[in-house]
Amino acid sequence: MTKPKNIYLTIDDSPSRDTDKLVDFLSAQQIPAMLFARGAFMEDQESFAKIVRAIKHGFVIANHSYAHERTSEIGFKNQTDQIAKTQTIIDRAYDEAGVQKPPRYFRFPHLDRGCGNAWVIDFETVPALYRDFVQNMFWDGVRLESKEPPTPAQLQLKTDVQNWLKDNGFQKFSPPDITHPWWVESELSQAIDVLITYSTSDWMATPRHLGKWPYRNTDDLCQKIENDPFLQKTDSSHIILMHDDREESLTITQKLIMYFLNQNFRFLPLTGARE
Repeated sequence: MTKPKNIYLTIDDSPSRDTDKLVDFLSAQQIPAMLFARGAFMEDQESFAKIVRAIKHGFVIANHSYAHERTSEIGFKNQTDQIAKTQTIIDRAYDEAGVQKPPRYFRFPHLDRGCGNAWVIDFETVPALYRDFVQNMFWDGVRLESKEPPTPAQLQLKTDVQNWLKDNGFQKFSPPDITHPWWVESELSQAIDVLITYSTSDWMATPRHLGKWPYRNTDDLCQKIENDPFLQKTDSSHIILMHDDREESLTITQKLIMYFLNQNFRFLPLTGARE
């Protein structure tokens, strides 16, 4: 029997109008996921109830800040205030669901950790053999505003927010079964915030972005999965990034999930997976 390729599913920008349907679809396929929720999206009772419902269905709710703003643009105090505000809402959702709170996890909006999202990590920490691959993996999956290298102030900002996350009870998600050398031997495995080993780039196929980016439909996105050399390896698990809030994203999500399943990918539980 062919060995499965193991993945952890993470989904940004919950809740949306389709979160209940997304939860039902994933539950029917027995697929666990970590939903990164925006604080601003949970303010009204109907949307908040969707997060409570997801918790009751066994999904892990993590923090995606409040207003989805770039750390490099809004600075330390604004971003940490937003993270704290969002965590208060998430904690309240767990209390209402009557479910024990999991570890606190956080993912930066736009993967902007303070240095702009072109410089998610210091690529010099990645072994030289894999450096171009890792840089292209991030640049291929996010909406870049600039490729300007970070300033000393931005580098300090990244360090300051990492220290704040650690001091405020957030934990890294770096499961020991992720063994890619470019993950283990770089800043990726040390980050307190939750990073990725693969972006589906699903947002590129939505109507708002269609035609502006390389991937125009789910066939393109499936081909991207097939072409990724590390995603096809069975000797390491993977952290996959998808989205919840995009228009028509549920259809895209369903097609990609079924493609993963048909290609012998196995979705791993997130509880107990942290390092």
